[in-house]
Amino acid sequence: MKPFLYLVIYKQWKQYLLLFGILLSSLGLIWVLQKTINQTFHIPIAIQDLDQSANSKTLIKQLKQEPILEVSTLPLDDDYIEEAVTKKEAVISLQIPKNYSSQLEQNDLHEAILLYGRDDFIGNISLEIVSQSLYNQQIPHLVHAHVQEADTNVSINQVKSKLTAKTPASNVDFRALHNASNRSLSMSIIFGLLLCISSIQILLHHNLKQNAPLQRLYLAPFSKLKLYGLYIAAHTIVLLIILWLSALLMHQQLSITFYLATLFVIIIYELGISWLLFTINTLSHRLFMALIYAVAITLIYIYLQF
Repeated sequence: MKPFLYLVIYKQWKQYLLLFGILLSSLGLIWVLQKTINQTFHIPIAIQDLDQSANSKTLIKQLKQEPILEVSTLPLDDDYIEEAVTKKEAVISLQIPKNYSSQLEQNDLHEAILLYGRDDFIGNISLEIVSQSLYNQQIPHLVHAHVQEADTNVSINQVKSKLTAKTPASNVDFRALHNASNRSLSMSIIFGLLLCISSIQILLHHNLKQNAPLQRLYLAPFSKLKLYGLYIAAHTIVLLIILWLSALLMHQQLSITFYLATLFVIIIYELGISWLLFTINTLSHRLFMALIYAVAITLIYIYLQF
């Protein structure tokens, strides 16, 4: 076993280090790209505030606090607020009427807000967020009206304070962080890209393909099995470390089932790569076939996540 360790591990340690560095750099680049995309993805909405009241300004403030909304204000003398949508400057444009504050206090917001929006998925998301903000602003007034019907002398400010104090904190984030997933499409795409990049190992370990020494090595019993097994084991460990770092960096909670399934895919992948490395003589042919094989394995791997 020592000759194989010397050949596959000891003499190739620089190549393993370089492969790990390339994969780590690629992972860092993917992470930066993902962060950039997340930061630049905003839904633009335009608002014309004709009321200029505390309630209307509170509504605008609530919408501005939504992380995926980019809120812009329209001039008060703009009579064609729908042009913001038709010119693709905004996904939706809405007009807060002059009597918005009084309608809110009277719980009469039916058809109060004039709104134009795109008739698509993003437009529906924007409409849902605006509707939720309107509903949240209306809740204290609904409660206040109900309390007044019970002949209880309570101010609207007292109702708001009580609602704020009694509203429970959401446990959604806590549960999401502690529920490990058996499947992850995003993680499979990221790791699939890294698998394709790892096909460069064909180039890094090209000096292992020496026909005469390999033929002499194959004379020993089980030598080919030991050579292939050691090569596959070494690269499987490298890829598993990269997978673990990927999950850590992308904040993915993955189950043992996911890791075992990925381990199986890695072994199948490395089995094919090792066969190409030790069988195909021409380097360019090996590299091309390794890339095609990596893409095929990646597509199968991603398909299994559905």
